Amino acid sequence: MKVRTQIAVKTANSGIRVVMLPDILYLKSEGRYTIISLKDNTSLVACKNLGIYEELFKDINFIRVHNSYIVNFQHLNQIIRDSGGQYCVLFNEKMIPISNRKFSGVKEHLHY
Repeated sequence: MKVRTQIAVKTANSGIRVVMLPDILYLKSEGRYTIISLKDNTSLVACKNLGIYEELFKDINFIRVHNSYIVNFQHLNQIIRDSGGQYCVLFNEKMIPISNRKFSGVKEHLHY
């Protein structure tokens, strides 16, 4: 099986951009679109919904942590819990919420 290292993203402005997977920090759902946040502090608006990317990334180091977010665990710094819930904290200090339903799957992915 060939290991995926990049994806082609059809953007909302009708372009196609090739993105290296290690450059993706996280993906966020915006209705029928997906915002792909990159390491260089830019983002792309992709014409596919988050469920498509969840299926595409299911066998690599990305995990859906919330109904609205998929995180690239390569960029995960820590997981914190407080009275407001639990969060993935990325190396760039961005905090991504982890839903209660997904938290056990996140811990399993980390072999915790």
